Amino acid sequence: MMVHHLVSSISPQQRIFPITGMGGCGKTQLVSYFLQQYPNLYTQTVYADASSSSSIKADFQTWARTLGGGHERDAWEDALRTLNNVTQGEQWVLVLDNADDPTLDLVPFLPKNIHVTILITSRNRSLGNLSTTSHLELGEMDADEAMAVILQASRRQLPLSDQEMRDVQNLLKELGYLAVALVQAGTYCFQFSSTAGGVLRPYTFSQYLSLFNLHRAELMKKEGPTSLDSYQRGVYATLDLSYKAVPQESRDFLHLISFFHHTDIPLAAFAEAARNDFEDPDDYLPRPEHHEAIISNLENILCTDTRWNELRVQGLIHTLRSFSLVTASSMDDRMFLQLHPLIQAWSRDMDSMASQLYQAMAIQVLTACGSEENFELNRFLLPHMLDMFSRTEPDHLHVNDLLAYGNVLLQQGQYRRAGNLYEKSLEVMKNSTEASSINTLWVTSSLAFSYWKQGRLTEAEKLEIEVLEQRRRILGVEHPDTIRAAVNLAATYHTQGRWTEAQKLKMEVLEQMRQILGMEHPHTIVAAANLAVTYRSQGRWAEAEKLEIKVLEQRRRVLGMEHPSTILASANLAATYRAQGQQIEAEKLGVEVLEQSRRILGVEHPNTIRASANLAATYHNQGRWTEAERLQMEVLEQTRRILGMEHPHTIHAAVNLAATYGAQGRWEEDAALLASVLPLSLKVLGRRHSHTQNRIRDLAFAYEELGKHLEAEETRALLL
Repeated sequence: MMVHHLVSSISPQQRIFPITGMGGCGKTQLVSYFLQQYPNLYTQTVYADASSSSSIKADFQTWARTLGGGHERDAWEDALRTLNNVTQGEQWVLVLDNADDPTLDLVPFLPKNIHVTILITSRNRSLGNLSTTSHLELGEMDADEAMAVILQASRRQLPLSDQEMRDVQNLLKELGYLAVALVQAGTYCFQFSSTAGGVLRPYTFSQYLSLFNLHRAELMKKEGPTSLDSYQRGVYATLDLSYKAVPQESRDFLHLISFFHHTDIPLAAFAEAARNDFEDPDDYLPRPEHHEAIISNLENILCTDTRWNELRVQGLIHTLRSFSLVTASSMDDRMFLQLHPLIQAWSRDMDSMASQLYQAMAIQVLTACGSEENFELNRFLLPHMLDMFSRTEPDHLHVNDLLAYGNVLLQQGQYRRAGNLYEKSLEVMKNSTEASSINTLWVTSSLAFSYWKQGRLTEAEKLEIEVLEQRRRILGVEHPDTIRAAVNLAATYHTQGRWTEAQKLKMEVLEQMRQILGMEHPHTIVAAANLAVTYRSQGRWAEAEKLEIKVLEQRRRVLGMEHPSTILASANLAATYRAQGQQIEAEKLGVEVLEQSRRILGVEHPNTIRASANLAATYHNQGRWTEAERLQMEVLEQTRRILGMEHPHTIHAAVNLAATYGAQGRWEEDAALLASVLPLSLKVLGRRHSHTQNRIRDLAFAYEELGKHLEAEETRALLL
């Protein structure tokens, strides 16, 4: 049997063991069976859904926090450190399940400790290359393994009657020995078994085989082309039997969730959308009349008397779980649903006309539940929105959807993708006779902000000047939207190094906020924080520190310690401490900010990367070169990958690392890195930008230290 092959293959030398094969062939079941059969082989077993990097990180974090003893606030990196510190005399096992995405790099998640065995299940055969010797490729189960799976799922035991034994063996062949079909068949038989007078009356395999053959014939007679192979025909027929056994409302819910990504579907998304009456967060253009039917259908599935009914939805989920159509997990007191990819495909493929409606309903749920206030929920929405765009062209979505998705993507650091959605939205708005000038200005402002985030400053400035001028003319100077336009333009001036223009606008905004909204209003606090940043950039430390201390105190009191705006206020104050040479205070705040950002926002969020860069700068100022360099290399790799080579943050990350090389006298590395980014700085920021000027001087200095005087002179000539 394959489980014996798995046991015999694993050895201290075979630390990484990939198990590959087609979807549903029993990879996960084999690993589970192996661990059940040998419960004493490993001291600790760690499971992670490896369908995406985010799911691995989430499961790592969840596992680490179950360890107790000070691990309650661990991040995923802490889990990896724990796996790398398994002591001699213990053997642990890490299961990375469903690693099917060929673009996913698993290497960063693989512990190097020789006392951890790593089992990887995947449809991707090339993952066998991770093994140091060989890997197990699964095709069909053998008859004994298939029998064990169906008996376990049906809660039956041998011996069976002769007729039942013949029929179950025929059924195993009909199902192609495919694990997911076997589990479905066994679960169906268990669900329809009964007890009378204390005696179990099983729904027999013979009964199921007869029903399956009738239903399979019906399925095979369906007209139209099909890409299903013989395995999937068996799975689809088996799933159809379970489908007919569940109530209509559970079927509807299954079809709805099948249009999300198949892992980590947050139940909170449906609850939030229902609380928002499934309405668009903003109404930029009117919806067509038939859109009301989408909302009505969502209310029928998820609500009672148009109000969210969690008890009802939990009942739908319970029914689907009882037939093994969905599974559920929890993380941070949130419930998440999972679908097997074959079940997801079957559910989507069942009826093409109905599928369009369910997909529209899924799109509306994501539109209605995303908002700037729900930054934690938005983290879980991101993979589902990205999956939606992998299957749906933006042209097929309404402007209200595009902008709702764009706002979530922007908040989650997906600047380019958000910008693309804003560009498409603005194009539609300008070509629509139903678009108001105010709404069009809002979309223009959102697009400008995404350009600013991408470092496309000239394009951002042009749009922001247009928005500010039109809002002053249409709304008046003191309207909140006009003030916000001034804030955005001031931020662009600041990023361009135009301090005087930025300060003038920011002081005007702060004074207006204080008069109109009051001292304690969040927008007033933001305006004060923005002005403090410009003071710091001008070297006006005392004024910056005074404002930032007040901002931090207000945000802690009004928003709470763990709100992203509070974390940002701590980061700003730490930067001012660092600039004034108060390194101990800067380090204390910097470590706190980085830990909170990693835990709340995630490791790859731009604010977390910025927190790493800030702490590295503090280490640099303290002369702790090794710690500074480690963080700076991490930041540079992340910004290159997430933001791109030409983003100002990426260029700045390279300059910071170069400075650490230079501080250690490593002038070759310093000069090489600066020479690689100077052309990008000239292109993106321009020769007159203060950052570009400083980089020219730094590179010339590095050349001088290397004795390359001609190169130094040629570089300094760029200052003229």
